[in-house]
Amino acid sequence: MNKLITALGVEFRLLRAERSLIILLPLAIILSILDLAFFKVVPEVSYSATYASGTAKALLLFLIGVTVFYTGEAMHRDREARIEPVLWATPAPNSVFLLSKFLATLLLALSLIVLVGLAAIVIQIIRGHTPIDAQPFLITYLVILVPSLLFLTAISIALNVLLRNKYVVYMVSVGTGAGLFYLYSIGYNHWLYNPLLYQLWKYADLTGAGNNQARIFVQRLYCLGIASACLSLAHLFFQRKSTTGLITAGRPNGNGWSLLIMIASVAIAAVVGSMIVA
Repeated sequence: MNKLITALGVEFRLLRAERSLIILLPLAIILSILDLAFFKVVPEVSYSATYASGTAKALLLFLIGVTVFYTGEAMHRDREARIEPVLWATPAPNSVFLLSKFLATLLLALSLIVLVGLAAIVIQIIRGHTPIDAQPFLITYLVILVPSLLFLTAISIALNVLLRNKYVVYMVSVGTGAGLFYLYSIGYNHWLYNPLLYQLWKYADLTGAGNNQARIFVQRLYCLGIASACLSLAHLFFQRKSTTGLITAGRPNGNGWSLLIMIASVAIAAVVGSMIVA
């Protein structure tokens, strides 16, 4: 655990030092609150609920970009800096290398979510849309954005491990995303292949006042199952081979546990997915 915390601190500081953040973060914040700051706001359930749902929907594209791009940077930085052999020689399990990069990207994207949420509250105060209620922000971000973020980051980690070229990963990610959003725009936005719930939810659905609360909960479990399977798959195929085989001294080693977790995760995703289809 200490090794993971240390590695996470290093990875997060390196991501935070990326020069592109100087432009990307302010741009994401401004565009996410633009409609709420300058146009008429019609409260859906309350003003806070409308601000929370509006920023969550506007943030979606930026979160996709942040997770895909910065996961690629984190996964390939060591190789590009030619220090990968030195790092891989340290006595640490593969999970430390993968989880530190996964969690660092996750923390970076969560920081963006927090900043946008705070900016939305400031705009709400300035425009006099009171009272301020933090609960809609917590519910919306925890139910909609955080599971989507876990899903996106895990998928990106797996793609970088399997394809081993960040530019190929960028191309695959952009192509897949563009194709899916095109399908969503023409009406093919089924819950099974819409992991980010694009255009499938309203704030009322998150509080039980709508009709989709149970379906949203099931779909979130489906996404988390896929995310867990992707992380396990990445661990199994990680290029650094600290152990061989699946069992060491009569017990499952890191690869063995990864295989078991992946099988369990796929089974959960399959069962929950069948509930979505039904």
